[in-house]
This record gives sequence, structure tokens and C-alpha cells, in this order.
Amino acid sequence: MKNKKIKPSTLLIVLALAVFVIVIPRVNTGYSMMIVNLALIYAVATYGVSVMLGLGGQLSFAATAFLGVGAYFAANLCSGRWGFWVDSFAVLLLTPVFAGVVAFVIGMILFRLKGTYFTFATVGLVQVAWCFFLNYKPLFGGPDGISGVAPISIFGWTPKDYNEWFYLLAVIVLIVALLVERVRHTQLGRSLAAVRDNEVAAQTLGINVYMTKVIAFTIAGIFAAVAGALYAMHSQFVSSDMFTFERSTSYIIMGMLGGINNTAGVFVGSVLVTLLPEWLRGMQQYLQLIYGVGVILLMIFMPMGLAGLASNICKTLKRKLRGKQETESKEVRK
Repeated sequence: MKNKKIKPSTLLIVLALAVFVIVIPRVNTGYSMMIVNLALIYAVATYGVSVMLGLGGQLSFAATAFLGVGAYFAANLCSGRWGFWVDSFAVLLLTPVFAGVVAFVIGMILFRLKGTYFTFATVGLVQVAWCFFLNYKPLFGGPDGISGVAPISIFGWTPKDYNEWFYLLAVIVLIVALLVERVRHTQLGRSLAAVRDNEVAAQTLGINVYMTKVIAFTIAGIFAAVAGALYAMHSQFVSSDMFTFERSTSYIIMGMLGGINNTAGVFVGSVLVTLLPEWLRGMQQYLQLIYGVGVILLMIFMPMGLAGLASNICKTLKRKLRGKQETESKEVRK
């Protein structure tokens, strides 16, 4: 058997996260670490957006709705509000199963629509979900939300502070990132790329376009729901404020900023967009303006995000270096 070489992209993800894990806890504590932890949780959800938009070319705002599904699923089972508690680690393992079923059913319905009609349908899904989260008290606690959610406990180990949460979340992000990178190189990933580029051509190649989209939507829903469950256990409180349409646009921006079709870029974009409001705390009244102008400039000058910019710079440097070497070789021959 031939030895499989580690792909440079996979190595880059592992190295980037390793540096991040080593440096961040040494320079942050308390509130700062909480914000960093939220960035890691959001990165999990944004990887789902990457699968949908980056691989499949389907613009969906449904991530926020499934974040809510995962968060309230965990909150209901881990808060004791029904008179019993379920082990938080078991809940985290059950969340992908529950969310996968919900996402699969909703995906089968929504993908009867195509293109912009599907996108608008996901906007409607977010609004409907938010209305339920806000107003239906028996399951979602209404405007008061659900408090007293038990933190995660893995075989008796419970994170004591935000720093310990950070290491746990970093491991989960790494697992999700590697899963997404693996999907890119599977039959599903190639089918999604074919659907993204040309649905008609994909059908002629024998690809079931409809089911391919539904599977991608299911994967994205699972990632978002896991992020929601982690958010509930990390914050120990869930309210509808976290699951508005405004929030759903943030995950799109995170993916686009880093590079929607680049696994490492998605992570970078999630961290930057989460930390930006903290860096610009003195300019909160202008934050939406900054976001808007930033998105316009991003689409004009960096349509493939920071990952695309880095790739173009590397290609330019390689081209110049190759040209210089060729010139030197010609001079030596003379």
C-alpha cells in the first residue's frame, strides 16, 4: 500500500490551531477568554455555512435557526425544568442525531425551491423559529429564556473556567474542521462542487442534485445545532436574542471574510468577526456602518476572502521567484 501524504491544507489547519491554542490562553483571561470561546463556538456553525455555500453554492441563512434548535434542546434536557436532568455529554452526543433529523426533513421541504427562492425560504425559517423561541414558554421559556443549564461534564470532568472551556472547544473545532476538509475530498464533496458549478451538468453526470443539497443542508444543520448546544452549556443560559436574523448574517460574513471555501479561512473569519465588536467598543454606534462598508469592500477587492488574498500573494511571489530563477539560468548559459 502506498503511504498517504498529509495534505498541506490539513497540516495548515492543525498548525494554525496549535499556535492559536498555545498563544491565546497566555494573553487572555476572564471576559476576554469568554469572547474567544464564543468565537470558537461560532466557528463550528460557520463550517456548516462553508459546506452549504462554499461547497454547494447554496446561500442559506438557516444556521441561526439550527443554533436555536441545538441550544434549546440542550437547555431543556440539562436545566432540570422538566423535573429531571440528562447527562450533558450524552445530550451533546444526541444533539447531532436530533438536529440531523430536523434538518433533513426541513431540507427536503425547502429544496423543492431553487436559487433565490430557497434563500428567501431560509430567511422565513429564521423568522418563524425566532418567533417560537421568543413566545412559546413551555419549550423555550419565552422572553425570559432558560437559565440554569448544566455545563458539559465528560466522564466526571467539568471545565472549571473559561480557559479549560477554551481547550475543549479548540479540540471540537479541530475535529469539525478536519471533517469539513475530509468532505471536500469525498464523493459528496465532488458532487456538491459539481452542483455549485452547473446543476444541469451535474444531473447529466448522474448526480442526484436534490438529495445532494439536502445532505449538505443536514450537515450544516448538525454543525449549527452542536454549536448551539455548546453555547447553552458554556453560557448556562439561552434566550431568543441569540437567534435573530441579524445574527444569521454574521455567519455568512464570517465565512466570506475568511474564505468561504477554505477551511482555515473560515476559522480565521469567525475569530475576526467575533472579536471586532470588542476591538471597536468605543465605536459601537458605527459598528453596522463599518460592517456594511467592510462587506462591500470585501466583495469588490477580496471576493474569495483572506484565504483567496493569501493564495494570490503566494502565487505572485512564486511567479516572480520562478521568473528570477529563469533569468539567472539564462545568464549562466550565456
